[in-house]
Amino acid sequence: MEAEKIEEQRRLYGEPIGTLVRRVTAGLDLNQARVAQILGLSPPMLSQLVSGHRVKIGNPLALARLQRLLVLVEDAPALPVDAVQRRLEEIRTHHSTLSTSQFVHVTEPTEIIRRALRAVASGQELDRAAEALADVAPGLAELVRVYGTGSEADAARHFAAISHVV
Repeated sequence: MEAEKIEEQRRLYGEPIGTLVRRVTAGLDLNQARVAQILGLSPPMLSQLVSGHRVKIGNPLALARLQRLLVLVEDAPALPVDAVQRRLEEIRTHHSTLSTSQFVHVTEPTEIIRRALRAVASGQELDRAAEALADVAPGLAELVRVYGTGSEADAARHFAAISHVV
């Protein structure tokens, strides 16, 4: 029975929820209870999802937060510990809309830019690109750094500062 539910999770989310949660716990050095807190789920509910006793994450905000945790797992090696902690808090308090067919529906321009950069490069690659651009195109280097590996708040401040130019 759980095998069928786990296969349904794979169909819905690309991988079983247990695999996704283990990637988050290992990559961010969190326990499952802390992940549940960040997602806005009870620890028993997350445990049932991880084990395959339940199929779907019924709370769309929790699903959006899970996706954002997975992005943070990729970015975390290039970030200072305090930046990772700030991003965890942003994820915990973030409100977004979601559809399972596209995982997270993005409407904010800053998030569109962030997702575009992260779709083509890891956090470490973006940091290296920003370093390489620093002498040649400092504005572009800042853009890659702020939107590629910075916090949402940094990206929002940057966008507000330059939006009168664009």
